[in-house]
Amino acid sequence: MRRPRWFIGATAILCALLGTAIAHAAADGVSGKVRVGTQEFALNSVYAVMEADLLAGGDKEKLTVLLTDSPVPPELRKASGDWFFWVEKQARAGAVHGLIITIDPATGVWDRGQLLTTDGLMFYTESTTNPQDKNLNFVADGPIGEHAGGKVRMKAPMQTMEKDESRWKVNADFHCAVILRPTVSATLVGAAALSSPQYKAVLAFLDACRKGNVEAIKAAVDPHSLESMDAMIAGNKQQALKMFAGMAAEATAMKLGKIIVRGDSAEIQLIDPKKPGEVQQSMNVVLVDGAWKIAQ
Repeated sequence: MRRPRWFIGATAILCALLGTAIAHAAADGVSGKVRVGTQEFALNSVYAVMEADLLAGGDKEKLTVLLTDSPVPPELRKASGDWFFWVEKQARAGAVHGLIITIDPATGVWDRGQLLTTDGLMFYTESTTNPQDKNLNFVADGPIGEHAGGKVRMKAPMQTMEKDESRWKVNADFHCAVILRPTVSATLVGAAALSSPQYKAVLAFLDACRKGNVEAIKAAVDPHSLESMDAMIAGNKQQALKMFAGMAAEATAMKLGKIIVRGDSAEIQLIDPKKPGEVQQSMNVVLVDGAWKIAQ
């Protein structure tokens, strides 16, 4: 049967689009190795998510890329911090190896991140801005947006903070889709922010921390963060409660700046009364069964 020309043309276009999509999907991945001390691990999994850059005040975004030898479970591959606690737990158990790299999506600069170790996630950073002096180098293969990719290189090994003071180094190439944050659905300031359910959830958590009420603290936290909090309290209850009380005292001394709502999650920005307009601390909450809970 002879098909009309429009059908043949549409089919050709569709095949071309599918071919491009298949080729692009096939390119998603990572190749390279990370060496920590005398051990070397092949990197075969990549996960990338756009997050608020709390070190830059929270209004700026950062691209967080996880390069590992074991994939993030499908149910955790979303715009939340759930994957972070999973990878920290797996790293401590020695089940996952690799690193997190933090990239400025506007400039493509990689200057910090975390190395996965059995002592947890070890923070690393580089303060120099001179390209000639930089040890951490990322060369993007295109604009950073819905997709990101490029070459991750280190000129020289960096020292870890583990007991043996071993050194580590990574060389890798990656390309993957980027999980973007939900769009802003509301920005609350003034009386609207102070009376909001999101801020009330923060106040309930801080009050429980100040009083050292373990059950109230747990009730104010979302289920995904509860496991790590339980482990912290079980490890040294007195020290954990002291830390919670100190954090509560510090947070309650600040003023509420604004609340940025993104659907079922929100960021509460706290400012120092002595430094108006400068975000000193951010707290995250998520909606769980109709109630707002603290999310780490």
